Amino acid sequence: MVPSHKSLKGRPSPGSKISVKAGNIAENDADTRIQSIEDLTQQLRYAARFRAKYGRPFITISYAQSIDGSIAARNNEPLELSGPQSWTLTHQVRAVSDAILIGIGTVLADDPRLSVRRVEGRNPQPIILDTHLRTPLDAKCVQRDDVSTWLINAKTNSIANRRALEEVGASPLTCATGTDGKIDLLALMDLLAAMKINSVMVEGGTRVITSFVNARLVDQFIITIAPKFVGGLQVLNSRGIEKAQYLECEQVYYQHLGNDIIVWARPGWKAR
Repeated sequence: MVPSHKSLKGRPSPGSKISVKAGNIAENDADTRIQSIEDLTQQLRYAARFRAKYGRPFITISYAQSIDGSIAARNNEPLELSGPQSWTLTHQVRAVSDAILIGIGTVLADDPRLSVRRVEGRNPQPIILDTHLRTPLDAKCVQRDDVSTWLINAKTNSIANRRALEEVGASPLTCATGTDGKIDLLALMDLLAAMKINSVMVEGGTRVITSFVNARLVDQFIITIAPKFVGGLQVLNSRGIEKAQYLECEQVYYQHLGNDIIVWARPGWKAR
């Protein structure tokens, strides 16, 4: 049974304005900036303490976009946005994270492997938000020999689908859903914390990133801006983002990698 997200009540939240600095997890160093992969690696050494304090993993949202904010082509086809150096950074972030999380839309559109290949390091635990268990049996992330991909799904799914996915090596995990029928991210945080996941790298797509921002479940942004104009799908779903949501980033640092600009930033949530 998935733990209830009610257990989060009464705990300090690193998404609140008064505890943004408390959300920095380097011990006795609340003002430490994360502006490089070395900084992130150092910070995540304390991720288990972060999980114990806040009841959830440390969450890094990392994605690539064009100058005009597109994360995919208008027809939802994948784009090659990142240059080789930025793509290497993505794999470095994967290698220092306990888990990597995407939505079923990204699986169906891109068929990613979700592994570490460009650098040395361990592969993170793949997690797919797949409410209705639509992940194909031949998906690359399912066919891997080194790890069993977790498919986070609702309670009402077909037993036949579940068994078929289990037979090819996947691990469907039931999680509570919200009133909108989507996976309840707070319940998911309880589930991941109970499974000793200390850090999660969220890679997309647009609905998943929007949902995490809406839920204020972001501790670090790593955004690659490629010098391209695409006119495609925006990284934040304008129909799904809450009108009352306002987020101004803090501790911002800009890094050049090849032709790309990497934005390292902490969320500075404003009071609702």
